[in-house]
Amino acid sequence: MTRLSPNDEFLDYMTLVDLGQSEVGEARKGKQLGRLLALARRHALLILMVILPTTFASVYYGVIASPQYASETRFVVRSPNRNAAGMLSGFLQSTGFVRAQDDSYVIMEYIESRAALTTLEETSDLRAMLSRPEADFLTRFPRPWGGTTEEALYKHYLKIMTIDTDSSGGVTTLQVRASRPDDAQKLTEALLVGAETLINQLNERARQDAIRYAKLEVADSEGRMAAVQKSLTDFRNKVAMVDPSKQSAVMLDMIARLSDDVAKNKAQYTALIQQAPQSPQIQSLRSNIDAMETQISTERARIVGGDASMAPLIAQYEQLLLQRELGMRMLESSATSLENAKIDAQRQQLYLERIVNPNRPDYALYPKRLYSVLLLFALCFSAFWIVRFLLNQIYDHAES
Repeated sequence: MTRLSPNDEFLDYMTLVDLGQSEVGEARKGKQLGRLLALARRHALLILMVILPTTFASVYYGVIASPQYASETRFVVRSPNRNAAGMLSGFLQSTGFVRAQDDSYVIMEYIESRAALTTLEETSDLRAMLSRPEADFLTRFPRPWGGTTEEALYKHYLKIMTIDTDSSGGVTTLQVRASRPDDAQKLTEALLVGAETLINQLNERARQDAIRYAKLEVADSEGRMAAVQKSLTDFRNKVAMVDPSKQSAVMLDMIARLSDDVAKNKAQYTALIQQAPQSPQIQSLRSNIDAMETQISTERARIVGGDASMAPLIAQYEQLLLQRELGMRMLESSATSLENAKIDAQRQQLYLERIVNPNRPDYALYPKRLYSVLLLFALCFSAFWIVRFLLNQIYDHAES
């Protein structure tokens, strides 16, 4: 049996002590790990619904999220031909113009449409602006899980742009976010120019439509006048007289003269019978009176008394004259409308008035880091309590 030296015994003792301490430490670590696992299982719902999302949000907004600059502009769409309402509209009306709220919504719909996106792609390097290296992976286009299609670009465009119209004052506010201040200002300016172009197109279309419809009305009136004039000419050729009314007036004048002559002859006839009953002039006067009365009856029959008389011709002629008069008035009215349409075309019907031009931001307004984290925490915590309440109700129902 070999005897150990004191140094060897000391080393063996220290080895035994170290082994004992390591075993004790491992046991303690095992107990702590078990406690942590039990605590995690007991609060798994809280960890999954509140702690992990809030932690990820804190890491993203605190470390990863890149600053975004917002450029804002404000404008109002106004028209000189509409009624005003509201304080700002009253001021515009006092200057001769009023706001056109319906057209403001038209501008909103345009800016939120794919047509505005197409305008941005044509006038600015939109894809390059949205994929700046300063942007983080969530705000950059395209996203890691997304594509580069037009639909994906349109969805991304709607997230960086906000527009709203104040219904009381008619002021529209447009805001665009980007990773660089210059990019935000350029995109906002491009959208504003596109909206102004749309307003000009609406004005031009309104001008063309007004003039086109006025010209069609003039052409229709001229066609009606030509048809009435042709009918009047055909009627004159048919009856072989220019104006039946004037012709009947001549006949009436002749009847009046014949009636005067009949009255004079009857007076002479009566006087001769009383003074000289045997006078040879009595028979002559009687014959003249009978002849003139026959002529009067004939002329009256020519004026009235049947389909072959002048009365139906006069009625038909006066109807044609009435149609010509109405056609003249319609032609004058349509010509006036055409002149008014041309005058209205000289002035603009809609105006996009800039109240605030797109600014160049010098401070990143987004993301709102603390606000976003607290908001996410509040939402997750509320959802956690709702789910926990539902689970407790299910467990209680199952036990009962």
